[in-house]
Amino acid sequence: MNTTREPIALYCTELQHLMTDSGRTFRVPDPIAATVGKKDPDTRFVKSWAVMHGLIPREAEVAVFLETLEEAA
Repeated sequence: MNTTREPIALYCTELQHLMTDSGRTFRVPDPIAATVGKKDPDTRFVKSWAVMHGLIPREAEVAVFLETLEEAA
């Protein structure tokens, strides 16, 4: 059994920020952020952008945080 976990990043649609498991946060450019819809949270372009800039490794997974800040309060 392999106990190593894959790195993960969390993308917040409202803030347009990508948060990595290392604790760092990155602002995603508007054209890239616009590709993640609330009805269809496809993160392929966010992940590609982050990998291309060396923010996350290629094997990382990107999850989406869809709840608005008002709903969370």
